[in-house]
Amino acid sequence: MSNLKTVTKEPEKNKEKAEAILAGALGEFLKNGYVGTSVDKLAKAAGVSKPTLYSYFNDKETLFQAVVTRRFEEFKQDFKILPAKIDSDQDPRIILGEIFASLLAQMLCRAEQHDDFIRLLIGESGRFPELAQEVVRSFHKPIIEKLADLFTTHPQIKCDNPEHSATMVIASLIYYMMTQRIFQAAEILPLQKENYLNNLVNLICN
Repeated sequence: MSNLKTVTKEPEKNKEKAEAILAGALGEFLKNGYVGTSVDKLAKAAGVSKPTLYSYFNDKETLFQAVVTRRFEEFKQDFKILPAKIDSDQDPRIILGEIFASLLAQMLCRAEQHDDFIRLLIGESGRFPELAQEVVRSFHKPIIEKLADLFTTHPQIKCDNPEHSATMVIASLIYYMMTQRIFQAAEILPLQKENYLNNLVNLICN
């Protein structure tokens, strides 16, 4: 990832121990946040000494970046949902309905720990803006560009600005996930998923 620190001093070190440190650190950061997590807690959670932890990661900031970078790998699964192209003979409403439903399902299927990770990333975006920006650069932007490309390949989909339309779709899906899962506001602002997705399709196929 660009603009981020090197996450380890010596890549040849024991991989199992490095994984233990990352796993323990993830749990501590999710539970206590960045500020509330001390190096002592990180070492204890990983079952290693502080000198050993420092031999793998330069400092707490570097370890936090490594933990977040590792979790970013999970987001890449979203790319596999998007088709390489769409059949121009198929009904675009059906095609887009399936694509939007798959993207939303991917966002919602993740474990509770993933929700905690999103909350952590949002909470620390001021302290680590480059990490928050990396989500948009590496995941949101490519998916928006791919969706925009799909919109332009079907003769029945008429978008004056395919990229803006794709951005609206992704923003709407993220909003659904944020209100219904991350902010736990489903009872305050209930959104019926099928109707929500149908309205998104209508925005594109008007």
